[in-house]
Amino acid sequence: MQIPNKIAKTGVALEDQYFDLKGLSAYSSLGLSTLRTMIREHGLPHFRVCLNQGQVGKILIRKSEFDRWIEKTYRAPLDDIVNDIMTDLCGNGRTQQ
Repeated sequence: MQIPNKIAKTGVALEDQYFDLKGLSAYSSLGLSTLRTMIREHGLPHFRVCLNQGQVGKILIRKSEFDRWIEKTYRAPLDDIVNDIMTDLCGNGRTQQ
C-alpha cells in the first residue's frame, strides 16, 4: 500500500509539530503556569511569534526540543526511580525479608 504524498507529508509534520502553551500543556500534563515558569526561569526553548512590534506575541514550543529539554533538565537518576518503585511495592521504603 502506498501512502499519498499529501498524507505522508502531514504525518511527518505532526511528528515534530509546534505546540502553543495549551497544546504543550495537554501533551506534557503540565499546567500553563508551570510551563510559563519553565520558560521564564528554567530556559525552556521557545519561539515568540509576533506580527506587530509592541505586541506580546504567541509562544510556540517545538515538540522535539521540549522532549530533549525535559529529559536533560528533569530526568531522575536511576537510583531514585528504583527507590520509588521499591517504595510503591514494599511500602514505606522497607523491603520484605
